[in-house]
Amino acid sequence: MSLIRLTVSNFKRNLRNYLSLVLALAFSVFVFFNFQCVLYSDSMTVLNTYNKEYIDLIVRALSVIFGVFLFFFIWYATNVFLNQRKKEIGIYIFMGLDNKRIGKMYALEALFSGLFSLAAGLGAGVVFSKFFQMMLLRISDISVDIKFSFSLKPVLVTSGVFMAIYGLMVLKGYVSLVRSSVLDMLSGAKQKEMKPEPVVLTAFKIILGVGVLGAGYYCAVKTGDIDSLGYALAAVILVIAGTYFLYGGLIPWLVRRLTKNKQYLYQKQRNLWMNNLAFRLKRNYRTYAIVTVLMICSVTVLGSSMALKQRYERSEHFRTTYTCQIVAAKEADVDEIQKGIEEENQVKYRSSIPILALDPEKLHSKYVSANYGITSESALKKAAEESGLSYEYAKLKDDECIHLTHIMLMSFMPEENETVTIGDRELRQIAESDVPYLGDLQNGLSVYVVSDAQYENLKHLGEVMYIYSFKFQDPDNLEASVPYLKSLAKTDKERFVGVNLIRTEDKEGAWVRVMYSLCVFMFATFILACGSIIFIKLNNEAAEDAERYKVLQKIGIQRGTLYKSMKNEIRFTYYCPFVLMVLTSYFAIHAVGTVMKEDLFRINVYSAAAILLIFSIIYFISVYAFRKKVLD
Repeated sequence: MSLIRLTVSNFKRNLRNYLSLVLALAFSVFVFFNFQCVLYSDSMTVLNTYNKEYIDLIVRALSVIFGVFLFFFIWYATNVFLNQRKKEIGIYIFMGLDNKRIGKMYALEALFSGLFSLAAGLGAGVVFSKFFQMMLLRISDISVDIKFSFSLKPVLVTSGVFMAIYGLMVLKGYVSLVRSSVLDMLSGAKQKEMKPEPVVLTAFKIILGVGVLGAGYYCAVKTGDIDSLGYALAAVILVIAGTYFLYGGLIPWLVRRLTKNKQYLYQKQRNLWMNNLAFRLKRNYRTYAIVTVLMICSVTVLGSSMALKQRYERSEHFRTTYTCQIVAAKEADVDEIQKGIEEENQVKYRSSIPILALDPEKLHSKYVSANYGITSESALKKAAEESGLSYEYAKLKDDECIHLTHIMLMSFMPEENETVTIGDRELRQIAESDVPYLGDLQNGLSVYVVSDAQYENLKHLGEVMYIYSFKFQDPDNLEASVPYLKSLAKTDKERFVGVNLIRTEDKEGAWVRVMYSLCVFMFATFILACGSIIFIKLNNEAAEDAERYKVLQKIGIQRGTLYKSMKNEIRFTYYCPFVLMVLTSYFAIHAVGTVMKEDLFRINVYSAAAILLIFSIIYFISVYAFRKKVLD
């Protein structure tokens, strides 16, 4: 039989063993291909050139992250299957094949599985590319008519990246087989004897793991302003390292302590699975650490996505508080203006507020702006009442002020009050408010609210401008009132300075919505990858345990007892990383929330619940597959 025919025969016979690897790799190819379709398709060009550049930048950045993830995922998966296949492949030495020919046979077999995965992923990607983009834009709340279009570039990029990574892993496996001895191959899938670890080394690992992880949590809590970016980087590094040491030290130590507690061990048939778990934890702690870190990354990505969504929606509500705003150099008859507007649109509410425009040289604060202004407390309260906005501050003293700011997607500015110098007077800033009293104009102005008496004292420093803001019952019908609004400046140039029109559709911010939609897909990919890694690991362990379970049945241990033992061991494999992820994600989400100025506790709970649901589904599938392999 030729080498190729033997390889094809082996691949067909072991297709069920390769199925979990093929499905996981195919899904990764599917997601990566659709990212490239977003990058190279025409569906985003309708958002205008400015947004397309941002979207392309985001997709490229996520593609790099996904490529790194794909590298380590393929590395792990191919190593697991190489160890699983070593024993069977090693038998061919007794048939007269040397190591090089065995290595070639493995390389061809692995290449078949890689090409099969690539073809399945690309095929599904092409079929569902339009649906993927429709889902992406639906989550982004963008109305675009997407037409099916096929481009060769996403196929070539995806194939090139995947085959480069996969080919490198196949070459690594080939070299490993060529350099392996017969004994290494035949014992490749066997459990090796676990040597006892010195007590001092165990204690050092426990202290190091807990200490490093605790330091990572502390750095995450300290993250918030621009000076604490170093804390954010340190938190990432320390949490990853701490998780690694925790699985290498504390958790195996706790399990071993439980195996020595006879009262605990001999209850509820714990003896079988606890001892096996104690052995496997020591050998597979890197896998547990990888899965936990990936889960933490997925929750952080989802938390960032939802925080970005909440922040953007708040920013949009801020921007659309009013439908149009008129800036006047002299007081105008607001009733007359409203009457003109209501020839085409019904006004829902309105507000009027005077702003003292200041020269930038006459105001000094931590914010650098080209447009400074001050307004009185009574004027702001009146505008708030007219628009139905809240004003919750106590009466200002003459040496106090409030800064009106706007909503930013993220901010590293510390939330602390300071002294503001206006003219020759120093005022103490007691608060910052992002309530949209000035509507969209508040995005471009740096306005301070002072007491009425102080406002009169500072009035000589600038010129008073009047902002008249109107909210329409139907903001989408704004264009009907545009001719009248523009005519105001033409008929009375000395009074009316300009008109600010706020349209409901924000194409300039569409890239933000696409970004948080892509983060949702990254979350799903990471979680499914975590499930796939554990599933592949369990599939490998099922092959190891098949003979052991047969022997246990022959010596009289009931099938139901073995089934419970198997379920308990698999349950720990899935839910131990989940519990550590829940603990760590609290600090990670807290850091994201601090930067985003959002409360993300509810999102943290929802994301953990979503992961729990996904892991529970994969857990039941794993129990079924494991039982079929070792008990049936």
